[in-house]
Amino acid sequence: MSSDSKFLIGLIFGAAAGAVAGLMMAPASGKETREKIADKASDLKSDLETKFNDLSEKISNLDSDTINDFKSKFSDVKDSVKEKYAHVSSKVKDLEKELVEKMNSLKKEAEEVEVNTENN
Repeated sequence: MSSDSKFLIGLIFGAAAGAVAGLMMAPASGKETREKIADKASDLKSDLETKFNDLSEKISNLDSDTINDFKSKFSDVKDSVKEKYAHVSSKVKDLEKELVEKMNSLKKEAEEVEVNTENN
């Protein structure tokens, strides 16, 4: 959860708790209390709309910048991985050739040993 989201949630709960505490502590008639609740709810709604709009604007601004930055970094990583893959692939092919040569050499030596053993 981002710090903006945490802040927004904290703001909502803080405002609601403050409004309830304030209304519960203040001596007033039922009608006055309902009016105060309506006013506080309206204020809270206005605050939330403002915070939501600010947050939406930040997300919109981050969206294009962040996506472009991500694409650039992803492209760099992809190119690096391709280079490393090509290098590793080349090494594997070289090792495979060496192993085939050594295996053929060992087979040839084993055949020579077998022929020498049979002749003795």
